[in-house]
Amino acid sequence: MAELDFYTTLAQVLPVLLLTIVWDRDYLDEPRTRNDADVVFWTRNIVRWYSVALSTILILGIAICLLVLARVLPDADWVRGGLTGVTALALLTLSVRIGARVVQATTT
Repeated sequence: MAELDFYTTLAQVLPVLLLTIVWDRDYLDEPRTRNDADVVFWTRNIVRWYSVALSTILILGIAICLLVLARVLPDADWVRGGLTGVTALALLTLSVRIGARVVQATTT
């Protein structure tokens, strides 16, 4: 049963990451267009679709964890690798958002 601890932990962590990402939606309230001097790539439309895609990926990750715990899917290296990638993507997104907020708040 110890081999399933990975999935049990991720089944608890991924919803918290999802909630954190969805809760932090202030970035959509800021008008961002390519005409702004500081906006090169992350326009409002791209941020919107990235957030929808990331939320979908996290929800699928949660579902995969539950399917492995229910023994519908096998505990395989590719499953662990995929879920590790999903977690890394969510953590990287949060790190970038935190970093951007800190830089924005401390810029004179």
